[in-house]
Amino acid sequence: MIAARDRTISDWPFPLPPGPAIALPPPLVAAYLDHRAFLLRLLTARTGSAAEAEDVVQEMYERLASLPDGGAAVKNVPAFLNRMALNLAFDRQRSGSRAAARDGQWLSAHALVEGEEPIAETPTAEDVVSGRQELRLLRDAIEALPPQGKRVFQMHKLQGQPHAQVAATLGISRSAVEKHMAAAMKNLLKRLGRRLE
Repeated sequence: MIAARDRTISDWPFPLPPGPAIALPPPLVAAYLDHRAFLLRLLTARTGSAAEAEDVVQEMYERLASLPDGGAAVKNVPAFLNRMALNLAFDRQRSGSRAAARDGQWLSAHALVEGEEPIAETPTAEDVVSGRQELRLLRDAIEALPPQGKRVFQMHKLQGQPHAQVAATLGISRSAVEKHMAAAMKNLLKRLGRRLE
């Protein structure tokens, strides 16, 4: 077998089309092409996954093809290719481990976990329907309040205004605001029962 460095156009393994001269790939790319099958076997054994090995070999090609000098300064091409393959596989494994650790930390901080399985935080369809029904009941109960009690309730409970501010805005006393709130809560409890709690 002719070493990739020593190849000439007449040694190239496939026929060349007629026309202008075609540039040969850089020496490292040519050596990579010669050793690709060996690199795949090496990486499959190292990673335990043929798909992962194929990804690493593809990444190697991209990096070798983008070298500005084509790897002309490399003295021991097979050793360089082997080391590059193993380094890329190690980098991918390390980044995968980091991603798994990061995801695990996020899950432990933000998700409910039972055993080793995270529990979905999205509500079930039944919970969504039930929540919408309860919201509709609450809106209907608020709409059924007397007008002044409804305004006081909305300003205090829904808009978060203190009693004093509600009293000043509506031009009533603070004790009147408290009485309207007590009556509104009594009406809502009567209509909604324990749901309001």
